[in-house]
Amino acid sequence: GIPRGVLFGETQAEVAEAFEACIDRIGQAGAGAVDLPIDDLIAEMRAATRRGTIASMEGAEVHADWLASGASVPVDPHVTGPLSRALSVPASAYIRTIRRRGELATAMAERLEAVDVLALPTVPIVAPSIAAMAGDEALRDRTEGLLLRNTQVANQFDLCAISLPMPGTKLPAGLMLVGKHGHDRRLLAIAAVVEALLGR
Repeated sequence: GIPRGVLFGETQAEVAEAFEACIDRIGQAGAGAVDLPIDDLIAEMRAATRRGTIASMEGAEVHADWLASGASVPVDPHVTGPLSRALSVPASAYIRTIRRRGELATAMAERLEAVDVLALPTVPIVAPSIAAMAGDEALRDRTEGLLLRNTQVANQFDLCAISLPMPGTKLPAGLMLVGKHGHDRRLLAIAAVVEALLGR
């Protein structure tokens, strides 16, 4: 299943071309590829985590003592910022978020019954240089969002995933295969076959 839509937005041309070449090669070996829209579930998950991600709320609880004290710690401000904001999210919002995530994970599991795996670029861009990010906060935030966007889906919906190298790009780019919850062995078996195909 190919989840075309928001997860393919702003994909660099070389990454998109390498992805399509991978899908073509896999198809030539006999696998079928179908578009499988999941944008609606992604939008609902974003709405559910608008006040804070589960990771940030749980991280804020783990680090609550030094966050609340304002102690100086050797932690990147891009980490402490979200944690500090999540510290003020009430427990009731966290409970509602966990409950809603469970419902959406169930909905995603039902959607994935039609396919063996999802296939998409692991990240939509090749790795930017540190120098390119220095001094441009807006560019850094936008780039970070793109680098996290696709992989978050597996985490948020309680799925398993693996990234395989995609041939055909100057800098490394990955093909992400996403399997159903608990289907790790099946995903790894499929990934081994795909890796062999792409390595030819």
